[in-house]
Amino acid sequence: MTGRVSAPLGIWRSRNTRTRGDHAYLAYLIVMVTLVAIAPLVRAIVVSMTGADGIAVLTSPEAPSVTMLAVSGMWASALLLGRVRGPALRPPFVTHALASSDLPRATSFRGPLLRSGTMVVALTTVVGVLIGASLVSTGYSTPGDAGLFVLASTCVGVISSLAWLVGQAMPRTAALFSPIVFALGAVTSTVAEIQPFTLWGWVGLAYPVGAAPGPLAPLLAVTAAAVAAAPALMNRLSITPLAAQAARWEAATSYASGMELAAAATVYQAAPKVGRHLRAVRPALRSPVVFLLRDAVGAARTPVRLAAGALALAAAAALFTLSLVSETPDWALSGVAGVILFTGLGPFTDGIRHAASVASDLPLYGISDARLLTYHALFPVITTMIVLVVVTVICSLLIGHAAPAILGSLPLGMFAVLARIGNALKGPLPPALLTPIPTPMGDLGAAARLTWAMDGVLLTALAGASAALVFQSPVLLLAVGVALTGLTIHRWRHRV
Repeated sequence: MTGRVSAPLGIWRSRNTRTRGDHAYLAYLIVMVTLVAIAPLVRAIVVSMTGADGIAVLTSPEAPSVTMLAVSGMWASALLLGRVRGPALRPPFVTHALASSDLPRATSFRGPLLRSGTMVVALTTVVGVLIGASLVSTGYSTPGDAGLFVLASTCVGVISSLAWLVGQAMPRTAALFSPIVFALGAVTSTVAEIQPFTLWGWVGLAYPVGAAPGPLAPLLAVTAAAVAAAPALMNRLSITPLAAQAARWEAATSYASGMELAAAATVYQAAPKVGRHLRAVRPALRSPVVFLLRDAVGAARTPVRLAAGALALAAAAALFTLSLVSETPDWALSGVAGVILFTGLGPFTDGIRHAASVASDLPLYGISDARLLTYHALFPVITTMIVLVVVTVICSLLIGHAAPAILGSLPLGMFAVLARIGNALKGPLPPALLTPIPTPMGDLGAAARLTWAMDGVLLTALAGASAALVFQSPVLLLAVGVALTGLTIHRWRHRV
C-alpha cells in the first residue's frame, strides 16, 4: 500500500479508534466463538467424513465427476456474484475518495481484493485438506496424492477469486460466460475424453482416489496467469459501479445487523426492465383475477429472478420426493427442501409484501386489508401448487412414492406461503428482544434475535421435515401448521 492510499485510510480508520480493552474483548470473542461454535462444527464434519457413509461418498466412482461439476458451479457462481458484490470493495465514502482520484484501481483497491481472495482460497484449501485427510486416514489415498489435491484446491480458490473479480470488472461478459462455464462443467463431468483439456477436468483428475493424479502443471500455469491478470482487471473498475456496489453493501449489512434479513435481501432485488409495455392492471375483470394477473405480470418483468424462483420450487419438490425413497423418510433432506421452497417463493410473493406494507394505512383500492392480502396470496398459492404437483408426479414416475409425495408436498407448499405472509407482517425487531437474557450458559439474547429473524426459514424447515413423516406421525405436521397459523394471525392483529 502506497503512502497516498494509507494516509486517507488512516484518517478514515481513526474515526473509531479501538482501545486496548476493545482488542482484548475481540480476542476473547474470537476464542469463545471458535471453542463453542466452530470447533464442534469442524469435529462433526470430520466425524461425518471419516465415517462409513462419508467414506463411501468420497470413494465412489462418481466423486471426481462431482468434483468437476462443483468446481465449475463455483466459478460460474463467482462470475455472477461479482456483478452484485465484487471482491474489490470499500465503504462508500472511501470508494468515492479513492476511485475519483488519479490513483490506479490496482493500488487503491488491492487491500480488499487480497482479503476477499484470502478468504476464498482458505475455504477451498480447507475443503481439500478435509477430503485428503479423510482419505489418507482410512487408507484410500497416499499423503502425496492428497497433497496434490490440496494444491489443486488452492488453485481453485485463486481462480474463483479472479472469476469473482471478472464479474465485478466486466459484468456483461460474466453474465454471458457464467452459464457457459457451468454447462461445460456438466458436459466434462460426464464425458471422460475431454477431461484432460479443461480446467475443472484437471481438478477432477487430481482427486486422490483410484488412478494416479494427473499433472498439475497446466492448472498451476492458469493460476499464475490469473494472478497476473488481476491488476489489469482492477484498473477496469469504474467509479459508478463501485459506488453503487458499496452503497448497496452498506445498506444490506446495516439491515442485516438489525436482523431485518428480508430488507437486506431486497437491496439486491433486480429492477424490472422487461415487459414494461405489458398492461398489468385490467379493471374490467373480476377483482381476484385482476390481482392475480397483476402479480403475474409484475413477476414476469424480472424474468431471471422469476426463473430462479421457479427452479427453486422445482428443486424443492424433487428433493422432497427423493427424501421418501428409503423405508424411513429422510427428514433432514425434506427439511432442506422446505428451506429451498421458502427461498424460492420470494419472486412470487412481492404482492404479499406490498399488501402487508399498506395494511396498517388507509385502504388504497377500495377493499379491506384482509381481502387485499387474500387476493395477493392467490398467485403464489396457485403457482406453488402447480409446480409442486407437476414435479412430484414426474419424480414419482421415476422413483415411486406418488401418494406420500403429493400428499406431503401440498401442505408443505401452503405452509411455506403462510410463512412468507407471516414474514411480511413481522415488522421491525421488537425492543424487548434487545434486552439481555442471562442464563448459566451465557447471554441468549443474540440467539433469540437470530431466531426471530429466521423464524420463517426455521418453521418451513420444520414443516418440510414433518411433511416427510406425514404417514408415520401426522400430528407433527398438524402442530407445525397450527403454530404457523397462530403466529401469522397474531402478527396480522398486531401489524404496524
